[in-house]
Amino acid sequence: MTKGKTGGMPLLMIPGLGGDSECWGGMFPRKLREGGIDPAVYDPRGLGQSSSGSREPSISLYAADAAAVLEDRAPGGAVLGWSMGASVAIGLALYRPDLVTRLILCCGTGDHGMLVRRNPEVFRPILDREAPVAELASVLGSMLLPLDQRGNTSFNRAFLSVIRDSFVRHEEGIRSQQKALAACPPAMSRLNEISVPVLVIMGDRDGLIPPREGENLVRDLPDARLEILSGGHGLIYERPAELAERVCSFLSLPGKDSWSPCPAGG
Repeated sequence: MTKGKTGGMPLLMIPGLGGDSECWGGMFPRKLREGGIDPAVYDPRGLGQSSSGSREPSISLYAADAAAVLEDRAPGGAVLGWSMGASVAIGLALYRPDLVTRLILCCGTGDHGMLVRRNPEVFRPILDREAPVAELASVLGSMLLPLDQRGNTSFNRAFLSVIRDSFVRHEEGIRSQQKALAACPPAMSRLNEISVPVLVIMGDRDGLIPPREGENLVRDLPDARLEILSGGHGLIYERPAELAERVCSFLSLPGKDSWSPCPAGG
């Protein structure tokens, strides 16, 4: 299921592990629309209203799904990938460079395997397909909690409850994503094939994917810039207006695909 088409500049948004079309919150998409951007969100296979299908889960399969969504909406456009979605977005840009005009990688890495080997204690509970899916939701949800809300018990309870309920309902899709993420191929050696402008955005206190991963991405991408915002892995929820402003500014830069949106504001 795809949602979007408001007449602005198209931006396909690819969610991270367990995210569906509803995972982006309310303010971030709204600020994008105010800035002249048309955010297209969809349910990845096995999540929301999308079926899992019978194919072996992989990052390349999810990239092909994203390509089909982008093709259905317009003859190409900008793409934003968040967390695992950044790996899918990189895969999309390599698989169908004709479709991607600009690329935004939020809280992502070009080598999940290396990151897992460096921080096994962080990623083990996220990749463990034997543990109850509700435990995965709790671990990942704690990584996404806005840092400025950590002391708000009622907010935390409601936030984690939404994630847990979604994960439990879509366990098959979650398990498939875990499997795909565990086998995510390194992309660093191929980043120089991505010729479109790229914006890399990281949180300075991200406990899952540290900001140095953004530095590694920018180092190997031919046309990229790095923005580090104050916050954790859930920048979408923690800094939605600021994040939207950075995205809108990047997409309005001159180029063959240039657009002229109004600033998103703060």
